[in-house]
Amino acid sequence: MRILSRNQFAMSNFSRDGYEFNETEGTFKGIMRFAVCGRKCNAIAYVELDNGRKIMYTAFQKPDNYLGIPEIDFGTRVEVVYERGKRGNIRLKSIQMTE
Repeated sequence: MRILSRNQFAMSNFSRDGYEFNETEGTFKGIMRFAVCGRKCNAIAYVELDNGRKIMYTAFQKPDNYLGIPEIDFGTRVEVVYERGKRGNIRLKSIQMTE
């Protein structure tokens, strides 16, 4: 599994400065920097986009097994897709490795 525990994440010296939750629909490309286990059976992933923005997002274990985040190595190029949910909020639809 390529998701760090909270203790491993704390010891990694990774800076969360500048990372924000995304509030925009669309498809974005960037690099997966880190992923850490959350407190509620979730994973929090940190992606630096090609346009310089830094986003973080949450994916839950069920029903999608964290949207495949455990299979993505840190430093891998990814494409993330956000869409507006039924309640009007922006949510992560998918994340995939790219070339």
